[in-house]
Amino acid sequence: MQLSRIRVLTECGMLLATAMALSNFKLFQMPSGGSVSLGPFPLLLIAARHGAKAGIFSGGLLGILLLTTRPFIVHPLQFLLDYPLANAALGLAGLVIWDSPLKAATATTLANLLRLHFHVVAGAVFFVTDQSSLTKMMLASYAYNIGHILPETIICAILAGYLAYNHKELCARQ
Repeated sequence: MQLSRIRVLTECGMLLATAMALSNFKLFQMPSGGSVSLGPFPLLLIAARHGAKAGIFSGGLLGILLLTTRPFIVHPLQFLLDYPLANAALGLAGLVIWDSPLKAATATTLANLLRLHFHVVAGAVFFVTDQSSLTKMMLASYAYNIGHILPETIICAILAGYLAYNHKELCARQ
């Protein structure tokens, strides 16, 4: 029992380190934060292998670790939404067992969609000045965040589907 916990902690630590490293290799960077990288994929793999609880915890931890390399904080609520909560949302991909490429790609896409909403609210919350500007800010925030979340989601969904099809043992529930 104790040995399996150590194995899971070690694996999660290694995948978190991989996520940190991959997040520094960006395909492109948006002007006010946000980038396209393979950084989220190891988190999705944690969720697939160890379930939503481990995925959510690891995602929140990654969000805090990302503050060490590229912090962009304008408001405490924005910090919570953009860093620990948005990354923790990726752990929800563990609610689905990745036993087929379709399930893996769907779980990845839905988790990233939830992550998108956290980033959108974070982007809008600081800039809203009155009720009439709320809709404009939400639309602007969606337009901006889709620019980096959509390509990252597509890449991660393709990778997840590939692993579920060709390397089932890598994304099998442990």
